[in-house]
Amino acid sequence: MRAVKEVAAGLPEGSRGPAQKALGYPARVRQFLHDVRLELRNVTWPSWNDVKSTTVVVLIATFFFGFYLGMFLDYPLGWVMRSLLLWGRTLVQ
Repeated sequence: MRAVKEVAAGLPEGSRGPAQKALGYPARVRQFLHDVRLELRNVTWPSWNDVKSTTVVVLIATFFFGFYLGMFLDYPLGWVMRSLLLWGRTLVQ
């Protein structure tokens, strides 16, 4: 088993068979989780006050743009489409 890993480790990824790839899977997962843990130690996490303030900004922006898109784009374009459909219906009759 050890010889298979040593031989497979020296080969390029594409030339290894399915058995060698399957045997290397747990080691790759372990290495990935180790790298993730190391990377998360380098993250600068925001403070609770930063989280609250940015959440408020996002909520205000969401309601503002929702209102803007609804009142100044959706409603007028809906009115235009209804008018066009009614005009088209009169042409067909």
